Amino acid sequence: MKFVCVTGVDGSGKSTQISALARAFAEQGRAAGRVSIWDGLSSERMRGALAFRSREDVYRYLGMLTPAARAYFLFHALQVSMDLAVAGVWDVLLLDGYWYKYYATEVAHGADREAVRAMALGFARPDRTFYLTVDPAVATARKACRSDYESGYGDARRFLDFQRRSQTLLDALAREHRWTALDGRSEPEQITRTIFGELQKEGAA
Repeated sequence: MKFVCVTGVDGSGKSTQISALARAFAEQGRAAGRVSIWDGLSSERMRGALAFRSREDVYRYLGMLTPAARAYFLFHALQVSMDLAVAGVWDVLLLDGYWYKYYATEVAHGADREAVRAMALGFARPDRTFYLTVDPAVATARKACRSDYESGYGDARRFLDFQRRSQTLLDALAREHRWTALDGRSEPEQITRTIFGELQKEGAA
């Protein structure tokens, strides 16, 4: 089972690409699972056991936590989603944002960088990671509806500042892990073709 990640700041087009790639794999007769952070906690198995009744409940809870506590919670939620996904029968798992996004956002919120990196050590390294680069101002315009968590608990100006801090951290991860950077301003269909073409070259698609 191959792991393919698409990451970037909020509004960069990650989820759009994950959905398009899943369709592209299906057209080739390949089974592609999609993994996002809330899949596990919103699954039928888990839903009845939790106090959260809506996404808004979760975001309210996140707003009550310190950055360190929130990072533990987010990584816990992501691991539950990963456990659920790897139990399925897939040719490839498409990871939406993955721990990279939540590392960047929590450090941008004020968490200790090394502590959050240590929390993420148990996550598998994807076979390929594609990084959608986009000016946070463009992402702000795209993201008409955003949670307080995504905005850095502020208005549009604070959202922009927060996303710039997050992007700086993602840029550093991209250099460290040698991700494939793609211009997130390109037409979504072109980005999908580029990613899928890269995966086909490697025999992953």
